Amino acid sequence: MALTEQRSRPPLGNFARTLRIAVRCVDADLRLATDLRAAVADPPSTTALLTQVEPPLVFARLFAVVTAAAAGGSPHNAMPVSVLSSLWWAGLETSTGAAAARLPLRYLRSLDITEDLRRGWTTDLEETAVDPGPGSSVRSNAYARDAFMAARTCAPSDGPQWREFGRLYGSLADQAAANSAGGAHTPPLLLASACKIASTHRRQHMIRLGEEAGRNAEAGIALRDLSSAPDAVQLYDREVHDLHSRAVSTLAGLCEPNPYRAFLRSRLDGLLQNSLVRPREMVGEL
Repeated sequence: MALTEQRSRPPLGNFARTLRIAVRCVDADLRLATDLRAAVADPPSTTALLTQVEPPLVFARLFAVVTAAAAGGSPHNAMPVSVLSSLWWAGLETSTGAAAARLPLRYLRSLDITEDLRRGWTTDLEETAVDPGPGSSVRSNAYARDAFMAARTCAPSDGPQWREFGRLYGSLADQAAANSAGGAHTPPLLLASACKIASTHRRQHMIRLGEEAGRNAEAGIALRDLSSAPDAVQLYDREVHDLHSRAVSTLAGLCEPNPYRAFLRSRLDGLLQNSLVRPREMVGEL
């Protein structure tokens, strides 16, 4: 028992080393997937998909590896999920949602894994290909999927809870991504908060701006300004802090303290900080 517990709580040095090895393995698998090159897009190197590098290493596509390790499982067993996720995002960013599913499904068929796991991962990938419904997004659904797929390798009974953690993580990442983009981009929760307290006329105007924002930067900037009224920002701050709190609580209930859980917690804290609307962005009623 002591040895098992020791393996599930590796020292920090091994943590960083494990992630470096994971990057090399994921890159190697992507390069070896030569049959996929006849599909819509060439599989990219993991290094091309990095969103941030800081000690310890932060790799967005290694989310599943870290999740499995946090749950006490083997990072190695979850590495295929990182490859599948990388291929899925590559397909999503270059073609249709159907292509996003086709790339990883072709790779999945080549894996030397149990048929039960193959069927489970196939279902997970096919379900993510469906357009996100109300209250979800492509990003939150993808993180929920990756966490659930990772849990299949080590903690299948906790799968639904890990899926919920992934959804919360992805939702917080949505706010951080939009806020960091600035200018013509509005965090989804900020827009929702502004619509909650807006008059009917103002809300209709914001809806029209939202419809134009994708093709008109000026409309996006105007929407951000309208959404950033002080009372909307105050409500948004409460919403985003609650989102962070629920993610932290869910994570704490899923695994004992270990470097991988600490990594995920640090990422949540960073996403929260990047989600907050700065006071200088607040504007009064127009």
